[in-house]
Amino acid sequence: MEIKQIDGAVLRSMFETGAKNLELNKKTVDELNVFPVPDGDTGTNMAMTFSNSIRELDKLEKNDLHAVAKTVSSGALIGARGNSGVILSQILRGVAAATKGKQTLDVAGAAAAICAARDTAYKAVMKPTEGTILTVIREMGEFAEAHQSEYEDVLAFLSDVLEQGKDTLLRTPDMLPVLKEAGVVDSGGQGLIFICEGAVKGLAGEDLGREVKLTLADRERFVDDSHMKPEDLTFGYCTEFIVKHAHGADADDLRDYLSTIGDCVLVIQDEDVIKVHVHTDHPGKAFEKGLSLGSLTRMKVDNMREMLGVPDEEETETDPPAEHLPYGFVAVSPGEGLTRIFKDLGVTRVIAGGQTMNPSTEDFMSEIDRIDADHIFLFPNNGNIIMAASQAEAISDKAVHVIPTKTIPQCVTAMLNFDPDGGWEANVESMTAVLDGVKTGEVTYAVRDTSIGGMAIAKGDIMGISDGDIQTTGRDVNAVTAELLAGMIEPDSELISIYYGADQPESAAEALVAQLEEAYPDCDIEVSEGAQPLYYYIVSVE
Repeated sequence: MEIKQIDGAVLRSMFETGAKNLELNKKTVDELNVFPVPDGDTGTNMAMTFSNSIRELDKLEKNDLHAVAKTVSSGALIGARGNSGVILSQILRGVAAATKGKQTLDVAGAAAAICAARDTAYKAVMKPTEGTILTVIREMGEFAEAHQSEYEDVLAFLSDVLEQGKDTLLRTPDMLPVLKEAGVVDSGGQGLIFICEGAVKGLAGEDLGREVKLTLADRERFVDDSHMKPEDLTFGYCTEFIVKHAHGADADDLRDYLSTIGDCVLVIQDEDVIKVHVHTDHPGKAFEKGLSLGSLTRMKVDNMREMLGVPDEEETETDPPAEHLPYGFVAVSPGEGLTRIFKDLGVTRVIAGGQTMNPSTEDFMSEIDRIDADHIFLFPNNGNIIMAASQAEAISDKAVHVIPTKTIPQCVTAMLNFDPDGGWEANVESMTAVLDGVKTGEVTYAVRDTSIGGMAIAKGDIMGISDGDIQTTGRDVNAVTAELLAGMIEPDSELISIYYGADQPESAAEALVAQLEEAYPDCDIEVSEGAQPLYYYIVSVE
């Protein structure tokens, strides 16, 4: 079959099949995480980013080529999650720019779109790393640029561009030693290949080979609320999510908690997966409770009042008018205890999220819109969230400033260094400057056997991680934490901060503090409940 041109309807089909193929394979992408930590989420982030684009297509009345591409780009821009999602949004932005003023794409037009995608993605990253998704899109663009004159058939051309991408992906371990040692290809690059593979099959009219299995734990909509009437409504938001890796979780306890914040509660557990449906006025609290049990996916919140046409004056609860502030603060928090700490420090709005649940650009925009302030500071608190926050900074019409915090302790220190009498520029400079002085460590468990940095790690091992590297492993949480801190503490260290997680009892944290007080009598030691999932402890040394 020969195809000479791609019009808007065909492009839409290609986007839809690309998104579907990624959705089918997102778990495979998640499992390519180099570190064996329980929070691989590249595939999930890319799938959620792209699915937001596809939902936006439902609003289109006409499949104009540029309108389709622009809609997909805009949906990804606002829905971008994690660094991989932000880069994907920039790839789609480049495609959209290349379709402007065109009704169809021939081989030359398709090549121009691929090259624009490459260029836009590279411009979005300050320090591009080879051996990643960027390398895959770059070499696909180089192939398209060099060989476009050899083709008239768009399908044959894109099929060969895809093969170039697959070849590049297989070579990513040779470009990044950490990939080679872990025995994996780049996860973002693999996600891109799944998208492109689905798009090419969509162009060819091929079946993807298997359908998405809508099981009890995976259906897009778990409960049909269409029968509800306005008079049935007590709580405003239909909230749904899936808890994965919920080993040993008590579904009855979760059900009891949700019943205190809402109604229409349905909690079904299938081994280590729990599917949740609740009507509540506080979706964030439901998400945070879920995070205390495992990692979250398929998070979905619908405004029931809008769905049922309830006028605003009939709403049971509305946000009071925002007080005008000179400065506002938005921080990402993975646990209820950390949220309380941030509020005590003066943080204006908190976004529930972190590892396994990276907030989107839209999540940041939503909180920015709720703050009436001359200047608003964003604290991502995770290296994989900084790009989404920066994207919100770029598209907001307010004075927004990202403080590039990669950890919770960095945010705490930055807030403590905020000077309410200083100007915004001085505060950006001072809060950013103190970040490098905060040493952060994290203690979690390995989800698979692997070898990193010459260190053999077995599934179930407790790992102490600092500065992005696994420093120590063992089988006892407190012993690993103490060994991790021993490598972080220097003669001039003055403060050790400990935030214990949802899976670590307070008594264990107190025992750790007693051990550290004896070992480091000259250091002040502070311990707080963080209630973060997956990580037994988050620690810092200053």
